[in-house]
Amino acid sequence: MTTADRRYGGRTVVARKAERRQRFLEAATRIFAERGYATCSLAEVCAAAGLSKRQFYEEFETREDVLTAAYDRIQDDAAAAVGAALVALDAPTDPETALRTGLAAYLESLGSDPYRAKVALIEVVGVSDRMEDRRRARRHAWSALIETALAGIGVRLRGDAQLTTALITGAVNGVAHEWLLRETRPPVEDLVDLLTGAALSLIDIE
Repeated sequence: MTTADRRYGGRTVVARKAERRQRFLEAATRIFAERGYATCSLAEVCAAAGLSKRQFYEEFETREDVLTAAYDRIQDDAAAAVGAALVALDAPTDPETALRTGLAAYLESLGSDPYRAKVALIEVVGVSDRMEDRRRARRHAWSALIETALAGIGVRLRGDAQLTTALITGAVNGVAHEWLLRETRPPVEDLVDLLTGAALSLIDIE
């Protein structure tokens, strides 16, 4: 039996390790959103997770690493939600329906938990050059997803595709950011209406 196969309390080492990592990610997301990444110490993250520093260092090297992992998880979940929503559409799909569906899935994934939204839109900004590179890579990934999804239904982006998709993603996140900071938030449907109209002005149907 390998170390990974050994069981403690009925769970394998791998399962226990995954659970600890999940606890760190959830605690970091909550406390970074509540107090701000810049002001939170590693000790506070560990206390929020109910775990030790030794256990933290078994999963991450630095406080920024857990922020990066939390950010990646939020982005991965949003991309999966958008992908699943688009796959579920009946083909062929008109551009407006596709845009509405994708935007709603993204905003609902991000906005369903204000902690996750605040980390993804606010707390990761300006942390370090490494994090900025990570954010840029994510923007490019979203741009590629948008371009591919629209091309699949016969839609061409106006102008330089990368710049146009950057305009769309920037508008989406800018609106989501403003929505997050409002004391009284309009329904997600209002954001989808606004952003769909803006995106439709940037495409041509082939």
